[in-house]
Amino acid sequence: MPSAPSPTFTLSAWIDESIIVGRDDRSGTYTMAAAIADPVECDDIRAGLRSLTVGRAERLHWAHESPKRRDAIAAFIASIDIAVVTVIGKPVMGPKQERARRCCLERLLYELGHCGVTDVLLESRSAAPDRRDIRLVDSARNKGMVTAGLQVGFGRPKEEPMLWVPDAVAGAVTAAELGEPRWLLAVSEIVSRHTVNVR
Repeated sequence: MPSAPSPTFTLSAWIDESIIVGRDDRSGTYTMAAAIADPVECDDIRAGLRSLTVGRAERLHWAHESPKRRDAIAAFIASIDIAVVTVIGKPVMGPKQERARRCCLERLLYELGHCGVTDVLLESRSAAPDRRDIRLVDSARNKGMVTAGLQVGFGRPKEEPMLWVPDAVAGAVTAAELGEPRWLLAVSEIVSRHTVNVR
């Protein structure tokens, strides 16, 4: 977990997802991950993440990285002062992706509130999906599942390297679901996992 709190200590979270779309013979999963850290301490983390990019790449993107690069990314994430909360929604068939997202995001925001997080940055998808996410946040807040003071906004990975962390951890969870657990094992000490049924 992040360092011991000071009188002005706050926690922020950055959220991304990874999806396995279910087929006729296989149930899919929707994984959302939230990286939690003290925002004051994140500049060094951002610098370390940027140092892992290669060539002209503007960001790390788990789905496009080789196994060797994933090893390096997972090792770096395991070494930093951060915690990651994951929520895995099952089962997910093609038409249920947005429903799975809603189930996972609602539970994830609930967990973040209990961790003391005060602001959240989701990876922006586009205007219409972002509006759907905000409607979900408002609904969850009205139901008392999201703390009143939790602020939720959107960012883009090319501008905010902290979004690369949940992208990688969600990808590691997906890899484990598909039979390759080594990257999830590498970060297991900083990752908590929750499962929800996709209704």
